[in-house]
Amino acid sequence: MGVRLGLSALGLLLALAGHPALAQSFLGRGPAERLTVPPSGNALRAPTEDGTAPARSPDAPAAEQRPAVPRAVEPPRASAPQAVPRGVIQSTIAPARRLPSGPRGFRLTGEEDSLRYPVYLTDAQTRGPARLRLSYLSAISVAPESSELAAFVNGTKVGWTRIQAPGAVKVVEFAIGEGVLKPGYNAVTFTASQRHRVDCSTAATYELWTQIDPSRSGLVVGTATDMDVRSLAAAEPDESGALPIQVILNERPNLARLERMIEAVQALALVGRVARPTVTFGPPLQGRNGINLVVGTASEIGGIEGVSDLGPITGPRLAMLPTRPNVPPTLVVTGSREEDVRQAIANLAVSAETGTPGGLKAVQLFRGYMVYGGENLTLDRLGAASREFSGRLLHVGFDLRFPGDFVPADYGKAMLHLAGAYVAGLSSEARIVIDINGRNAASIPLPDARGEVFDDSAIPLPFSLWRPGVNHVEISAQLPNAADQTCDTLSPAAKQARYLFLDRSRIEIPHFARAARSPDLAAIKGGAVPFVVPGQRPRLVLPTPDRDSADAAATLAARLAMASERVIDFEVVTQQQVAFDASQLVVAPARALDPALLEAVGFDPQQIQRVWEGRADMVATPGQFGPEGVLTLDRLRRNLPMRCALPTLISQVRQAQPAQTPPTQTQPAQSPPQAEAAAGPSQTSALSSDRDLIDRWEASTRGSRQIWSALDAVWNEITGTVRSLRQTVTAQMRTDDAVEVPATASLLIAEGPPVQSSNTVIVTAPNASLLKASVSCLVDPVVWARLGGSAAFLDASTGALVTSRPERIEIVETQPRSLANLRLVSAAWLSINPEYYVGMTLAMALCLGLATTSLVRNVGRKNS
Repeated sequence: MGVRLGLSALGLLLALAGHPALAQSFLGRGPAERLTVPPSGNALRAPTEDGTAPARSPDAPAAEQRPAVPRAVEPPRASAPQAVPRGVIQSTIAPARRLPSGPRGFRLTGEEDSLRYPVYLTDAQTRGPARLRLSYLSAISVAPESSELAAFVNGTKVGWTRIQAPGAVKVVEFAIGEGVLKPGYNAVTFTASQRHRVDCSTAATYELWTQIDPSRSGLVVGTATDMDVRSLAAAEPDESGALPIQVILNERPNLARLERMIEAVQALALVGRVARPTVTFGPPLQGRNGINLVVGTASEIGGIEGVSDLGPITGPRLAMLPTRPNVPPTLVVTGSREEDVRQAIANLAVSAETGTPGGLKAVQLFRGYMVYGGENLTLDRLGAASREFSGRLLHVGFDLRFPGDFVPADYGKAMLHLAGAYVAGLSSEARIVIDINGRNAASIPLPDARGEVFDDSAIPLPFSLWRPGVNHVEISAQLPNAADQTCDTLSPAAKQARYLFLDRSRIEIPHFARAARSPDLAAIKGGAVPFVVPGQRPRLVLPTPDRDSADAAATLAARLAMASERVIDFEVVTQQQVAFDASQLVVAPARALDPALLEAVGFDPQQIQRVWEGRADMVATPGQFGPEGVLTLDRLRRNLPMRCALPTLISQVRQAQPAQTPPTQTQPAQSPPQAEAAAGPSQTSALSSDRDLIDRWEASTRGSRQIWSALDAVWNEITGTVRSLRQTVTAQMRTDDAVEVPATASLLIAEGPPVQSSNTVIVTAPNASLLKASVSCLVDPVVWARLGGSAAFLDASTGALVTSRPERIEIVETQPRSLANLRLVSAAWLSINPEYYVGMTLAMALCLGLATTSLVRNVGRKNS
């Protein structure tokens, strides 16, 4: 018996030795995923009845194998090794032109959903064979036999596949027919129809989701070798959907040149419609993704490789350097003088949009349809489509973008006019629910047991639920019936339509108040309102202009330019002061901030120091995958943005200090020479070599700002007595009840109350490394859309954002004065301050009573 067991064990070992070892996958669990991509034509072959790909004759042309609406051949799952099917050739896949990141992210939810992305291609990229690659992960509750995922390009269906990827990421490809892709913007659309495996309740529909993996999804086309300054939108995003913008440096720039660089970054973000920029300063990028940017006068950029090929530069100049292998496109913004460089930046900011009708519509809807008041829009213009729905919970969503100076309050309402029908037999719980930004706005029952056809069901949506910037409106039809109790998913009744949605449904947006609420971060993310005040030049304050802080500041400036749809003329300074004459954006680690600035925006500097002192002295260690970390199945399942990942931090190595250290050496903020002296020899050399180029760009700055004149002080003292008293009381209350920073926060962004029509906005983190990584997460469209309140705390490891509501809100004038807008602003102000409304009502009632008493006292005849 023992001999037999020994021989069996030996045979098993020999059998295992005959097979190659399974490598660890990049997802961190299970064997490595074998990505099998068929040759041209095979991805279009319909599977046989048993689900396997049919064999194809080597001599048969690919066109003979293509059905009208192709299904994709999926690669083997990563959870277990599988044999490669006959007729499928295992090969290395070509890189894809990835999809951009938008406010909807990359997740399809519910029983029916769709995602649409605008993708810009040059003329050279539209020639030759092209494919659409889709990498996805699905919930385990999705039933593959009744769930499918379809792909469209410019309205043409290029393929579909069963949804079956609960344990590992699956990759499928669809061939795109000749002539479908056009130069300019193209619309790439994914639609999902999902049904639950075993549960037919309405609540179970929330368990259905399909997550697109942005790192391996996109259009498989060639590189944009013919890109010019009018097709910069063809620059390819990275694995997270963000566009890396690398500002190339060849010397330490002064503050004036840094201003021009940040302006050029903003112009590039505008012309490329970059919803998610990531800006860094340093050497050129390598690879296919992103774009290199060279900014400066001809003398300042003379030493950069390739600039000499441009020839003499005598005026404003925009040019693309010749393409090189494994290097993204390089844009040069230059001129003979500083004025020429600024003119070149202005010329760059003028965009020329081209593309298919579907692609241009996708561009318009990608960041939300812009409204200014007085619109009457049918929902087909907002991306909705008529449909018959047979499930339990129908979701129809669209995005509207309000200007940054929109005042949300209970002084008006938008009207949603629904058109559609529902069948007989629905339960008494059937209803239509309207949500705005995740908050319930209305709930309308579907009471008629015989069914109903309605053409104009008016539903009011109060202005108090809307916000400046992107607003997501979700129309949910809850349609349970008696058949859901038995849950027979294979019965014919399960496929019968329950609801008809008509895209002629419309929404009316009346005129609304145009003024800025302050403090309110929603006005900043919706239109960069404090920094676009006419007649003021905002300041961008960098107290410690090191590389990471400058990267964070430039990324924020580009995102604010996209919000305001203009280049913001920031004045870059290093001095900190409470703003009186112009709004300012302060970007720095917490230790570098003036305590007076933190107190001005309602925070206790000592509390911030206590919470963040453990991470303040740490430095980032770039790993194998960079600061974004590695994509895992867990992050895909949790739908976390890829850029929301913090770098690994380690404590700085410092030399031992004497027992009694002088007080000057124990200050929280050290000057750069002191910090280098405290570091080890190897780290000191690394820091000094890095700072020789970027770390301390400019020690000097422009002259200090002019202080209020005596006349202004007297005028403000006379006209602003009430405001000064109120601000004094508010400041005293803030000292006692300062907002506390959560221990999990890696970034703080806050806006202080307006002072002389100027605002101070601070963006800070425990250290410069976390500041850069957290800002990269903050500008993600999904995270950015949730920004609001007077302060927001971001946990950049997950993208969780917590906001703090201000105790008092002021209304700041932004539009030319008109009677109509003044009436709306007054109504909004009274809605925000109900105590004044009640007081005015009582005062008017008292005046009316006194006037009536005075009038009737002398009327009539007195009784004797």
